[in-house]
Amino acid sequence: MGNIFNDLVRTIEANQANHARGYFNCIPFSGMNRLESFIPGIEQSTYYLLTANSGVGKSKLARSLFIHNPYEYLKNNPQDDIKLDIYYFSLEESREKVILSEISKYLFSKYRKRVSIKQLLSRGRYNTIDSETIKQIHEARDYINQFLEVVKIIDNVRSPSAIFNYMQNVAYNIGTFFDSQGVELSRQEHERIKADLPGAKDKISYYRTTHPRHYVIVLTDHISLLYNEKSPTGSMMSQWETMSTFSNKYCISLRDKYGFIPVNVQQQTSAKEQVESNFRGASVTEKLEPSLDGLANNKETQRDANIVLGLFSPARYKITEHRTYDITFWDNFYRSMHILKDRDGESNGVLSMFFDGAVDYFEELPSMDNVDEISKVMQRVLKLKKR
Repeated sequence: MGNIFNDLVRTIEANQANHARGYFNCIPFSGMNRLESFIPGIEQSTYYLLTANSGVGKSKLARSLFIHNPYEYLKNNPQDDIKLDIYYFSLEESREKVILSEISKYLFSKYRKRVSIKQLLSRGRYNTIDSETIKQIHEARDYINQFLEVVKIIDNVRSPSAIFNYMQNVAYNIGTFFDSQGVELSRQEHERIKADLPGAKDKISYYRTTHPRHYVIVLTDHISLLYNEKSPTGSMMSQWETMSTFSNKYCISLRDKYGFIPVNVQQQTSAKEQVESNFRGASVTEKLEPSLDGLANNKETQRDANIVLGLFSPARYKITEHRTYDITFWDNFYRSMHILKDRDGESNGVLSMFFDGAVDYFEELPSMDNVDEISKVMQRVLKLKKR
C-alpha cells in the first residue's frame, strides 16, 4: 500500500510541475473550450467510444477529434516534447478515400476553400475544380507525406486478433518489457515474445514506451464491420461475441498493458431511427438522441470504455428546435455532441456544434444569447446555403 501511495504522490507532483510549465498531461481538444471543461483532452491509457446513427458524421467526428486535432497540436507545440502515432483501422472507407478527405481538409485549412471529394474527383455534371485548385493540390504533397508519417491508414486488417497482433508488433518496436523485479527483458526475450513462443510472455510484468510522452492512438471505424473470428472451441463467433472480444479483451489490453489509446466508432441501433411523437404530435427528441442503451449490435462495449461520446442531427428527424437553436435555419449544419459517459468526470453534458460535412469541420456554437458571435456563424451558414 505504501509503495502504491508513494508512486501516486510522485505522479501527482510530476503532473503538477508539468502543468506549471505549460504541458497539460494530455493532448487538449484545441478550440473546443466547452468540451475541455468536461473532458480535458486525449489521455494516455484511456479508451474512447464514439457513437451515432448512420450518416450523422461519427467518422468525421472521430477524425476531427482523434486525428486532425492531435496532429495539429503536435505540429504547433514542439515544446511539449510529445511523440504521436495514430493507427487508423478504416473498416468502412478505403485508404485512398481517407487521403482524399485529408486533401479536402488541407484546402479548407490553408485556403478556406470548401472542396468535397466529389468535386476533387470531378464526378458528375456539376462537380469539378479549377486550375488554381489543381496547383494547390500539388502543393499539398509535402503536407500529406508528413501527415502519413504520423497517421497510418490501414484498410486491410479487419479482424480483432489481427488488429491486436498488429498493435503488439508496434509495441515491441517502441517500448520495453520488464519482469516483476523491474529488470528489462533482453532483446532475445523480446524476440521470443514477438514470435509468440510458448512461455515467452510468462516473464512479462509491465511495459513502457521508450518515450514517456508517446501517444499511440488506435482508431477503429466502425467495429460492427469487424470480421467474425473462430472461438476457442473452433466455432465461428457471432457479431456480438466478436465485438465483445475486441473491446473487452483486446482494447482493454491495449489500454491497460501498453498505455495505448483505443478509439472505437460504433453505430446506434436502427430502433433509434424510429420517430416517436407526444400527444401534440411533436417528435420526442430524447428518444432519438444517442444513448448507451442504443449502441448497436453490442451494448456491453460501453462498460469497457472510459469515455463515450454521442453525435446527433435533429434535422434528420425534422425537429424544428434543439436546445434553443432554430433547426429550420441551421438544418444539416447543426450537430449536438453528447457526453454519455465519463468514468472520471461528469456525464450527460451536451454541446451544440456547427458542422460542415464537406470538409470534416466541427466548431462549438456560441450561445444564442451571445448575439454578436452567433450572428457571425449564421452569416457563414447563409453563404454556404447559397452555393
